[in-house]
Amino acid sequence: MNPGEGHPTDKGIDTESLCEERALELKQAGYHFVGRYYNHNNPHKNLTRTEAQAITQAGLYIVAVWENGYPTSVSYFSQEVGESDATLAYNYAKHTIGQPKDSTIYFAVDFDSSPNDLSEFIHHYFQKVIDTFKTLGNEYKIGVYGSGLTCEYILKNFPEISYTWLAESSGWSNSRTFEQWNIKQVGSGTEIGFSVDFNETQGDGGGFRLEA
Repeated sequence: MNPGEGHPTDKGIDTESLCEERALELKQAGYHFVGRYYNHNNPHKNLTRTEAQAITQAGLYIVAVWENGYPTSVSYFSQEVGESDATLAYNYAKHTIGQPKDSTIYFAVDFDSSPNDLSEFIHHYFQKVIDTFKTLGNEYKIGVYGSGLTCEYILKNFPEISYTWLAESSGWSNSRTFEQWNIKQVGSGTEIGFSVDFNETQGDGGGFRLEA
């Protein structure tokens, strides 16, 4: 996704709600991309194939984020979970959605992780995500959603990961100073009748449209 061409920043939303019937309204409201979920435990909030088709036909990009269960504390993150999450996300993207090659799947670290959390647990989770993607064919790029500190750590330690989505919580570590984000959450509210988070991107956000 290169919506930054001709636009210093482009705006988008992310939501747990299906956007199939609202895609054209979102486009008309001036949005450029829609962030939607892949997960295993709560399939009701997943992006669907028909929804992805509607978003594509409306001229919007899709940004995919894997958030299964509650990656809201360090206890979630392990090598075993990293392998499972990577396998499920990759197969859902490829076989259910038909997500094009070389687009990105973000993985959420949805809490204010400490340096120890990152080096002792989250590091091993993302290494396993990388290794599993390679085993499965390495068709997708990997991104991280989280605090400024989380994004900094991942960029520094994993050359295979170059996409970052900065969480809205500006009080989290280094979130006020981190500037290498591809996507940044900037608030939350209601848009055309449903709850959303508001985002902006500077250049390539790793999004996709379905291929014809």
